Formats: sequence, C-alpha cells, structure tokens
Amino acid sequence: AVFATLLALAAAAPRPDSLDVVELLRNDRAQEGANYNTHVELDNGIIISETGTDEGVQGTYVFTAPNGETVEMTLVANENGAVFESPSGHLPVAPEPVQAIHPVPEHALEAIELASQLRSSGVEWDEQGFVIEK
Repeated sequence: AVFATLLALAAAAPRPDSLDVVELLRNDRAQEGANYNTHVELDNGIIISETGTDEGVQGTYVFTAPNGETVEMTLVANENGAVFESPSGHLPVAPEPVQAIHPVPEHALEAIELASQLRSSGVEWDEQGFVIEK
C-alpha cells in the first residue's frame, strides 16, 4: 500500500518533462508466503526498497519533489505501530500549540474536579452519563 501510494504521488507530481518515458533501472522482487522483498529503481530518481515479514514492514522510499529536492523517507511498521522518518527532513511537522482564546470556565473546572473525586470513590457512569448503581 505504501509502495502504491508513493508511486502514485510521484507519478502525479506536475513536471514539465511529464511526457518523457521513465526507464526501469532495477526491478527485484521476491515473495515467499508473507515474507517479501521489493527493490525498484527508476531513472527519474524514484527508489523503493521494502521488506515485509510476519513481524512487520520496513522500507526506504526516495523521490524527487517538484521543487527538485531529493526526498527520502523510511518506514518501520510492526506490532508497536508505524514510525516514519526522513533523513532529508521532509516529514510534516505539527504546528506549535496555540494558546486557548478563552480560559476554561470555573464551573467546568469544578465539574471536572467533582467527577474525578466521584470516580476515585468508586462511582461509575454508563454511556449516557447516568450513575451505575452497584
């Protein structure tokens, strides 16, 4: 899925030379059951190298951005989740947190504190917010 997405993004990137034919320089693929290895290189700078096992997937993906920069991303996905990294610094970065425009009202803070006290004393609520009788 990652391979197909990156390939589609690279193919859809607007370039003045988009009518040029891309030559396949390397296409090594092997699969045995759930285990696979893929290494594809195109003459336009796209490189996809990925290995999958029962434990997860790891890969490296390289392509040229529309501004001419080389973008490299790595992926490690396993039972702990997926981690994307970019040695070239091209992963999106979340914006800095913005200060709340309005402070939390005092009555809301009091309700949160009361709920915390009730919860610690053993009170439970159902999905509709009603107290569950024990």
